[in-house]
Amino acid sequence: MDEPTLEALEYPSVLKELSCFCSTLIGRERALGLRPSSDILMVRESYREYDEASSILRDEGRLPLWGSSDIRPILSRSIPEGAYYLPEEFVLIRENISAVIHLKSLLTAPFEKKYPKVSLRISMLSDLRPLLKELDRVFDDKGEIKDDASHALLMIRRDIRQIKDRARALLDEMLKDKKTRELLQEELVTIRDDRYVLLIKEGKHTEFRGIVHGRSASGATYFIEPFQLVEINNRLNILKKEEGAEEIEILKGLTREVLALRSDILGDLEGLSALDVLQAKALFGAEIKGVVPEVREGGPVRLKGARHPLLALNEIRRGGKAVPVDITIGEGVRVLVVSGANTGGKTVALKTLGLLTLMASTALPLPALEGCEASIFTSVYADIGDKQNIMASLSTFSAHIKRLKEILSSVGPGTLLLIDEIGAGTDPVEGGALALSALETFKERGALTVVTTHLNFLKAHAATDPSYLNASVEFDEGTLSPLYNLKYGLPGPSLGLKIAESLGIPGEIIDRARTHVKDKDAAFVDSIRRLHEEREEIRRVREALASIEARRKEAVQGLRDKRDEILRKIRERAEEALRKARAELRETIERLKEEAEKAGGVAEAARKAARKMEEVGSGVLARLKSTEAPYVPRPGDRVRITDSNTRGAVLGV
Repeated sequence: MDEPTLEALEYPSVLKELSCFCSTLIGRERALGLRPSSDILMVRESYREYDEASSILRDEGRLPLWGSSDIRPILSRSIPEGAYYLPEEFVLIRENISAVIHLKSLLTAPFEKKYPKVSLRISMLSDLRPLLKELDRVFDDKGEIKDDASHALLMIRRDIRQIKDRARALLDEMLKDKKTRELLQEELVTIRDDRYVLLIKEGKHTEFRGIVHGRSASGATYFIEPFQLVEINNRLNILKKEEGAEEIEILKGLTREVLALRSDILGDLEGLSALDVLQAKALFGAEIKGVVPEVREGGPVRLKGARHPLLALNEIRRGGKAVPVDITIGEGVRVLVVSGANTGGKTVALKTLGLLTLMASTALPLPALEGCEASIFTSVYADIGDKQNIMASLSTFSAHIKRLKEILSSVGPGTLLLIDEIGAGTDPVEGGALALSALETFKERGALTVVTTHLNFLKAHAATDPSYLNASVEFDEGTLSPLYNLKYGLPGPSLGLKIAESLGIPGEIIDRARTHVKDKDAAFVDSIRRLHEEREEIRRVREALASIEARRKEAVQGLRDKRDEILRKIRERAEEALRKARAELRETIERLKEEAEKAGGVAEAARKAARKMEEVGSGVLARLKSTEAPYVPRPGDRVRITDSNTRGAVLGV
């Protein structure tokens, strides 16, 4: 996707809106850097992740992504031997590791089962709890090194506190002395050059025994270190240097630990940013009431109730109106020609199609209705808007031709082309011929092209070529206001004179202009409308015939099913009667046998009668079962009518 296309379709503006839903700076950067993909498997997988993120947002709340920051400049810079990170840098590193650990705490068995794809992303983050524990051991909540960060530091700071206590005790005694207080500018103790000093009045400084460390800007105060504190201050300075050296050793040790895990920390930062963008998509989708389209590779486009996302956001935030439009490009259509009045919404429809296609290729939710279908293209090119370039000495037509040349060098199978006002800016005959030639070339190369135009030449061709489809933007000619809807199969009139009249052009000029319009041009759209109406009537008749045929087949099948059901019930009743008859027969035979034993030769006759009854019953059952596979007659078959001796040949079914 080239940058002029992305700019023309306002794709960067959508990414800017998306980035506002990110929680981290690196997430915002990642969102602004998103680009459409032509890999349909990747797009589908990304949409599945989006579905999970939306469910998490709805059922669990936001992911805990706060606390992370962009520490790439810290971790990416070269650290020579002996160098170390500063405490404030360690604090940022600690916050990022803590954010990762907090996020990984979500991975409970129920969470992983319900959200497997998001859980997989989280599980790929590093487990740096040992490093986090060490950082927590060294630094307090303010990012300062704790006393017990090392044993040596603990001892040094204990000595420092003791020295400070001695110094304060000595200073307190001096401040209580009446003679000393007479020399003080203020009864305060301050520090100059890392040494405790008293504030002595100007003119009295020669009376106070100590070392001068400077005077105030006004000259009224001298900062003097009493001689009694010199040794204490010297010891304090030595301990301060030892403290600083020990802190540096601690920081060097931590730096080595961080550098050993630098790649893991940077990888986690990327993982956090990816999750941040995924959540931002879910938040963005909730804002615009977006849906996940069914994505196909080179299939039809069916965007139901599609809205331009920026207009949709404006409607939500400022109360504007984003009128939805149905954009449909079916199988077999390679060129969609959109025509109609100026200000009728042709360019908005073109941009909406292009922008939503790019959003689908980025696995972003679409501001449309459920059930929409988007096609994933290998590339998308757009030429939209006034391209006049004064600095480059290019007219509007020349700029369009330059862009057309760029597109021609790249177009191929799986390409979507969006061209606004194709062939405009020059003689209509030559412009139309050039436009049709370009469209035919695009079609031959396997591209899908959508253009807007006022050229009747292109509208006429689209009405006769089955690989083309006319569409018009609906316009209320009474109020001269656009309806922002597309009507397919029919070109639209430009209504240039009506619009000019509504904008204040004097009536006499409009009337004179109408006399210059050729009759054949004025009647063109009406003839196309009549042709379209006739086609629609034929289509309705065909649909009605198809519906009648479907109902006839359904009725015939219903009769067959009903016949089969009747035969089944008869068979079941017959089998039940036969079972009862057999049971009664067995009882009779048993009774006859008992009587035959008493009566002699009667038994043989009874057995013969029983066999005959069995044969008859079996014959009846076999005949009933023969109805399980109904015979379907065909012309020419020799047949006999069931339950009859009538025979004959089938003439027709």
